[in-house]
Amino acid sequence: MGRQLAFWKYEDGINLNAREVYEKSCVEGIAVAGLATLPKDEILLKAKKTFREYERLDDYNYGGMAGNFTIHVNPQSVVFDCSLRMNEDELNRIIDLMAGFGCPFYDPQIDVRFDG
Repeated sequence: MGRQLAFWKYEDGINLNAREVYEKSCVEGIAVAGLATLPKDEILLKAKKTFREYERLDDYNYGGMAGNFTIHVNPQSVVFDCSLRMNEDELNRIIDLMAGFGCPFYDPQIDVRFDG
């Protein structure tokens, strides 16, 4: 089993229960009122550029010496499923990538959203 990194962006003035957002948007793929629509194509392009040293199996799956990951994108959230081999530096690259889209990191393993 690996590690999940989840991301979404609230619309202005909205703050919802992070666990509920994760379960509805990230796990079930259900639209959640109060979440912004994310630019899927831009996110996938930025991942391709950020992880260019990884073997890109397709737009969603990457592998390399540092580990592998799969990107799950829906209109309001993004989840990176990462192998246990991925170290903190590699995970931080993902967190930084998504911060560039205004999406803070939610860690479902410990139920904490790092809003700022």
